[in-house]
Amino acid sequence: MTSAAVQIFAKDVRRAIAFYRLLGLAVPEPGAPDPHVNADLPGGNQLWFDAQETITGMHPEWNPPDTAGRVALAFGLGSPAEVDAMFERMTEAGHPGPLPPYDAPWGQRYATLLDPDGNIVDLFAPLAG
Repeated sequence: MTSAAVQIFAKDVRRAIAFYRLLGLAVPEPGAPDPHVNADLPGGNQLWFDAQETITGMHPEWNPPDTAGRVALAFGLGSPAEVDAMFERMTEAGHPGPLPPYDAPWGQRYATLLDPDGNIVDLFAPLAG
């Protein structure tokens, strides 16, 4: 393998993009008529955004789940304080944060947000020491 991508099938691509921009990713503006967008991730991988309609056009048998999927995204930050600050920034903007920052037993400051489509987005940073 030479690279990897995570693809989000968004109900509203522009709303999903706004969430990930607020999180700090440089996500380009979607083009018309197909709002497919690629955003570069650290490490050379990508995050892709597609409208649900695009996916059902390619895979007519696919039905969007009624609840969040089984995939979670996790973004590493530079410090525990950055996890706290990003969690506060995102929840103050109205995004759900079902797991507030805490010191996890595996040695990370850890928190969980939900994106506009209910996907789990974890934030983490190594604990000092």
